[in-house]
Amino acid sequence: MSSDPSGGPSGRPDDPRGEHRRVERQSQDDAWAATGLLLSGVAVWGGAGWLVARWLDNQLFVMIGLLLGTGTALYGIWFRYGRS
Repeated sequence: MSSDPSGGPSGRPDDPRGEHRRVERQSQDDAWAATGLLLSGVAVWGGAGWLVARWLDNQLFVMIGLLLGTGTALYGIWFRYGRS
């Protein structure tokens, strides 16, 4: 292995394989972040809906919380990754 700080396997800063790996890693990181954002939105708002449903004894609020969490998370994903 080269001790070059560029990170490329050939030691050159313009190594195309190193750039491809960096872009691929960033894409994977973005996909995992979007998945986490979606799951956390559903969990937080679904949990809030569940608490309100238990408090008011009306299960409709669980569905409202789940839908609100999904919509909020999808908007957050679009805002973070979908805009050009």
